[in-house]
Amino acid sequence: MFDKQIDEIFDDLADDLMELRVILEPLEALIPEGFFQLCDDRGRICSLPEKFDIEPDTRRQLLADALREHTLVGFERDGQRLYGYRLPGGDATLLFQLPQVRENLLTDSFRRDCFLNTIQLALLNRINQETVIENRQLQRHIKGLGQQHQRLIDENYEQYKRIQEKEKEYARELESEITRQTMELREANVRLEEASRMKGEFLANMSHELRTPMNAIIGFSGLLAESSLDEEQADFVETIRKSSSSLLVLINDILDLAKIEAGKLDLEEIPFELHALLKNVTDMFRSQALDKNNKVTFVQDKKLPVRFMGDENRLRQVLINLTGNAMKFTKDGTVEVLADFVRQEGDRSAIRFAVRDSGIGIPPERQAAIFEKFTQADGSTTRKYGGTGLGLSISCQLVELMQGEVQIESAVGKGSTFFFIISLPEAVEKKETAVKPKTTTAKATDEVKRKLRVLVVEDNPVNQKLATLLVKRQGCEVDVAGDGLQALDKLKEFQFDLILMDVQMPKMDGHEATRKIREIEATSARIEYVGLAGIDPVEIVGLTAHARKEDEQKCYDSGMNGFLTKPIIRDKLNEILQKRSG
Repeated sequence: MFDKQIDEIFDDLADDLMELRVILEPLEALIPEGFFQLCDDRGRICSLPEKFDIEPDTRRQLLADALREHTLVGFERDGQRLYGYRLPGGDATLLFQLPQVRENLLTDSFRRDCFLNTIQLALLNRINQETVIENRQLQRHIKGLGQQHQRLIDENYEQYKRIQEKEKEYARELESEITRQTMELREANVRLEEASRMKGEFLANMSHELRTPMNAIIGFSGLLAESSLDEEQADFVETIRKSSSSLLVLINDILDLAKIEAGKLDLEEIPFELHALLKNVTDMFRSQALDKNNKVTFVQDKKLPVRFMGDENRLRQVLINLTGNAMKFTKDGTVEVLADFVRQEGDRSAIRFAVRDSGIGIPPERQAAIFEKFTQADGSTTRKYGGTGLGLSISCQLVELMQGEVQIESAVGKGSTFFFIISLPEAVEKKETAVKPKTTTAKATDEVKRKLRVLVVEDNPVNQKLATLLVKRQGCEVDVAGDGLQALDKLKEFQFDLILMDVQMPKMDGHEATRKIREIEATSARIEYVGLAGIDPVEIVGLTAHARKEDEQKCYDSGMNGFLTKPIIRDKLNEILQKRSG
């Protein structure tokens, strides 16, 4: 191992000396009879011919003189001249001996210059050779860098192609995934639309199925109350009427809640008088307030305009629910309905509606829960107060549709205040608008001014009987048809002043029957129908258990002149009969 390391060291030394030998070649060619040695600064000899042996002391002397003088130095020994010359660049010293025949280079300037020029040429050759070697090495390095650069270019291009392929593949997968998800969303939308449609149909059918028997219960109990009854029977009938009215309120609440959650409830934008609305709400609770020894009042801020645009019916429904709750939980106290001006927002007024009572109050831990569906402040099985807990939840959602929020302030034993703030635009009356005449509501015992002939088109036998009795109580003649086809047959033989047309019937429903009647009236075929041969179109009023706004509009779109919901309100029916008889 040690020998190998020594060999490597001497190899390195030999390589360094080989570079210096390049200088000797032109000198040996110029002076073939001369003897030359080349020593580096460490005393290493580059060329050692056996016949040119310089004593060590002499070599050291020459090296020292050449190093000191930096020019050509020499001395004679045994008739021979020895020279030393420090090579330009300071990396070696040239030692040489010339034959005796040669002139003294120290004194012969021409030969000295030739000799020094030869050395200079040798040095230039050395530099040139080193430059060539360096250029070759540089070329090899450049070539290596070029190859490496090309490899990098090739690798980058390959990487680029792979990235491009991956991006294309990702784009294809993304497009496929988007297409798949789009299809799923479309299918989901179709299912949602179908579910929404089915829910709407379910609401309509539920409304019809629930209101149809309620129409008979409320109607016949009202007629029964007008008959000769003893005190106990009258009490029974009144109990039936109150229970059926409570059941109808519950049915309306459930249907309203379902409509809100299905997004089927839209608010109207009609003019109304705020004072009349507040008075109407409190008047509804006068009787109940007397029974519980309560005082119910309303206060309207004088800063508020008289008329507003908005959904009067839904606002009334909210205030009735809140007032009803206040009345339920208050005894020997007060219930106030308040409308206060908050601020002006352009052409709109922000109004704070509040219902304040002096009742039992609500514990803080139960105040958040009462706004949830089917939840009450007292959820125990021994609770004192009834109700389903729907009214407040529906009121909250209606107020949210009006861009407001129902809030509460309450303390146990001190009462509660439910309030909300909504913004309503003022309704400006046109100057040319005539004064609205007072509407007189017909009482159940009033008869029409002239005897009318009315066709009742109804498929339910119980409702046929009820409608017939209600109309006959007003002194009218009544014919009955079980569906739209039977109604058309009746119109071929008889003339009627009014048709009460049920909407949902088998064979031909009320909408289709009404459209058919209007088509006949518009053509020469009307001569075949005695009931349609008159100059004026026959008046048709729709009867339906569907209570949605769109159901009412559908009646008008089919050609009907009016609309009555079931259960039939006798005052409204009598008003229609009296108007027709006038």
